[in-house]
Amino acid sequence: MKALLRVLNLEDNIIDAELNQAMISARWPQCEFTRVDSREKFNEMLDWRVFDLILSDYTMPGFNGIEALAIARMKRPEVPFLFVSGTIGEDSAIEAMKNGATDYVLKHRLMRLIPAVDRALHEAEERAERERAEKSMRESEHKYRELFECLGEAAFLADEKSGKIIDTNRCAEKTLGCGRSEILGRKITSFLNEPTGDGAAAAGKPVEGALTVASGKSVPVRVQTTKLTLYDHPLVLRLCHEI
Repeated sequence: MKALLRVLNLEDNIIDAELNQAMISARWPQCEFTRVDSREKFNEMLDWRVFDLILSDYTMPGFNGIEALAIARMKRPEVPFLFVSGTIGEDSAIEAMKNGATDYVLKHRLMRLIPAVDRALHEAEERAERERAEKSMRESEHKYRELFECLGEAAFLADEKSGKIIDTNRCAEKTLGCGRSEILGRKITSFLNEPTGDGAAAAGKPVEGALTVASGKSVPVRVQTTKLTLYDHPLVLRLCHEI
């Protein structure tokens, strides 16, 4: 549970806003509750302050919840948006949720507010965690790609079982004289001949072999073989240094 919950409530009825605050505070005692009742104030709060939750009435003079939802999705798409209304119908509620609202609670059934908010905050945290994990993975993949491309040897990453190449680098393209698309998906044996039977490669020791390039020429190379596992998938990395 969040230690501090910051709530923006778009509500023109002060009494209804106080009921919302009382209900939320019963579950989250450390609650900062900000009420606004106009488009201008709503925009201003979203521009200048950080919130964990937005509660909104559906119908108000001169401004409505659908407009507020559109503004919130544009400015703060990560913040859960719940309608708390006495006038929203089922069809309107379904349409609002299709447009990005997290949930809706009817004012005469305000006891539903706490579980609805609980669920909305939990979903928002899960979504934020997924986004952090995806960002971390993208950064790791970028670092891997930069490192892979900076290698001074022709590099071939292959599936251990099938022997098919799943990644390569610019040095390999230059050495073979063909593009990446012509390398990926082919078996490493299509390009590389290395001695078998002495166990040196299996032991991780460099061995001498030859790369067959696009022109048909055979290029002598020293091959360093490393076995590794990525996402529980056994792979083989071969670094080929021209002799």
